[in-house]
Amino acid sequence: MIVTNPLSDLRSWTRAQVESVSQGWWVLLITGIISIVAGGIIVATDWTVGDLAVFIGALLLFRGFFTLFSVPVDGSLRAWSIVMGLLEIGVGIAVWVWPGPTLLVVAFLVGWLLLFRGITAIAGSISARGIMPYWGWVLAVGVVEVLVSFYLLSRPALTLVATVLAIGLVAMFYGVVEIVVAFEVKRLPNRFDELTTELNGSRTQRPAETVAR
Repeated sequence: MIVTNPLSDLRSWTRAQVESVSQGWWVLLITGIISIVAGGIIVATDWTVGDLAVFIGALLLFRGFFTLFSVPVDGSLRAWSIVMGLLEIGVGIAVWVWPGPTLLVVAFLVGWLLLFRGITAIAGSISARGIMPYWGWVLAVGVVEVLVSFYLLSRPALTLVATVLAIGLVAMFYGVVEIVVAFEVKRLPNRFDELTTELNGSRTQRPAETVAR
């Protein structure tokens, strides 16, 4: 998804980097749609703990698979997408195959995944705020994920209904933001060209002003 690298040097993007990031917009769109649909199903269904674990595990497997093919939206190395995708797949498998999964296990695994993703998104969005026009959306996602992770990890007596609502609503919110960011990412090359034109125009204008003086 919105995989961001808080250690990336974002001060100099090239046209090739912009095009590389933009080409992956469809991955964000697909994962966003999957998240919205899955979140709606989670909220609307009367689950047992076992069925919920199977569904969440399958969701994370699908999302992790698509994340493997995504490009970080801050232009950093694809290794970060691979790491995040493998992490989601790993958590999905753990939730899926856990013998007799309990609600505490589901909340624990999903909570730690959200905490890691949230911290990474917050750090990456802040470091990229001078480059990404959509950094505020990424920041919002990170904050929500961290808050939900604290909610899931700090309540040992969590009820099934509360877990369903927390995971389902954050999945839908995550999906909406992914779709919005997907179309922003698609427009990146045009925005890059506009900014380059404005920058070149300001550079050529300065010598003329100096001569006039």
